[in-house]
Amino acid sequence: MDRVIEFLFEKLLPFLLKLIGFILVFAILLQIFVRFIMIHPFSWTEELSRFSFIWFCFLGSAYALKKNLHLGIDYFYKKAAPATQRKIDLFIHLLILFFGILLCYYGTIMTRISSFQKSPILRLQMSYMYIVLPITGGFFLILSGYRLYQLIRKK
Repeated sequence: MDRVIEFLFEKLLPFLLKLIGFILVFAILLQIFVRFIMIHPFSWTEELSRFSFIWFCFLGSAYALKKNLHLGIDYFYKKAAPATQRKIDLFIHLLILFFGILLCYYGTIMTRISSFQKSPILRLQMSYMYIVLPITGGFFLILSGYRLYQLIRKK
């Protein structure tokens, strides 16, 4: 299981974030550059940058979860006894697991509903944009389930 987590969160996810980040920066820079040269700039760069930004934010949140970079209040946590810290960790990872389940469930519904719609400019199925919801939920489920398993096993 350690190898799967290592591959997903240390190899695959950073690669996807770099690729999507490159697409995002390229689309924005192209839009800025073309605005100064052409009378009618490209319309597709705005939509591509919006879609890539959404993907970047959602997948970035899964990466931030792995690196423990999410916002938290450490003051009370560090003052608590180790047994209380463990209970807090269990509660937090159960909440993240629940949130991952919600993302997977409702993200799948949104993806199915939006499969009949097309984006206005790129003419891509909108399900390509919404599929990031269950993917991110899956990352949350895998990581929080793994961390819950570690917490329970450690006792």
